[in-house]
Amino acid sequence: MKKFLLLAPLLLIAGCTGGEPLHQFAFNETLDPQTTTLIVEKGEKLSFWNSLNVAYRLPATLDFYITIKIENEPLIEIVCDALNPTLTFMSSTTEREDYVEKSWKTARMKCEFGPIKEKKKVTITSAPKVSGTGTVQVKQLILELKN
Repeated sequence: MKKFLLLAPLLLIAGCTGGEPLHQFAFNETLDPQTTTLIVEKGEKLSFWNSLNVAYRLPATLDFYITIKIENEPLIEIVCDALNPTLTFMSSTTEREDYVEKSWKTARMKCEFGPIKEKKKVTITSAPKVSGTGTVQVKQLILELKN
């Protein structure tokens, strides 16, 4: 009985943090684009999650520009707002006038792709981009693909 009680919260947390992790892009200060190739099964969707620790002066934005190339299909482009997710876990936000610090262990972003019509090889490129006249300091930035 005690084992079940300990496992139940872990299963609940795992269910809330999306599907199975497929790939993780870890970016450094230069925010250079990164690419991976995956096999995505028929009916699967890709959800996009991030982990971050950033500080910025407004006005500034931080987005992931994601391109998806599926064999024999046109290129698909998706933009995900890294700073305004739908759901965060273990998060912290500090705001003072035009200065903001944000960090979280994991967060689901407001973007997804799919479902895939049939099993395909998919090439995914992600490039974080800072916009606005403010400044952004990236201490940690990770994009995770989940199904």
